[in-house]
Amino acid sequence: MRSVARVLIGLTVACLTAAAIKVGHVITPPELAALTGDALAQRLMRFGELTLLTATHQSLFIVPLALIAMLVTEVNRLRGWFTYALLGVAIAMAGFCVQVVGEGDLRTIVNDYAVRAYIIEGLFAGLAYWFVAGRYAGWRRGGALVRARPRPITATRASVSDIVQAENQDETTSETMRTPSRPTTFRP
Repeated sequence: MRSVARVLIGLTVACLTAAAIKVGHVITPPELAALTGDALAQRLMRFGELTLLTATHQSLFIVPLALIAMLVTEVNRLRGWFTYALLGVAIAMAGFCVQVVGEGDLRTIVNDYAVRAYIIEGLFAGLAYWFVAGRYAGWRRGGALVRARPRPITATRASVSDIVQAENQDETTSETMRTPSRPTTFRP
């Protein structure tokens, strides 16, 4: 039950982060820095209102894809920040593609600024999810975090050539055949 709550809280934070980044491209930080007093308070209230509205609208698209991604990361116990950043960018770019296709013949969103905005939005949303929930991914048993145990990689030693120069060469043979050793297990 804790895992479900952690994932839902992480998705909420990721949606709010993505929305704040998107609204931050409309109401820019330099614009906010230039304001003082009541004008600043009103603009910050508007920023917060737009962020909540945008998060609600974006969650309709983000949550289904994110739930699939989070199910995969939870089951496979993927906890790396890079994984979540990459998933965030992939989901954001999927949203960008849906918006481009939905525009029809008039392509107003296809520009470098919009692509960068979506990439930044996805990157920060993925990192926000990782910070809140992703770094604790994995099933819990009895309240304790189960450590991820990668499968060991097995390989044989010296597979290039099993024939080596003998240190003390005989007169009858200049090479000896070395028998392959047992497979070695490498563990990180």
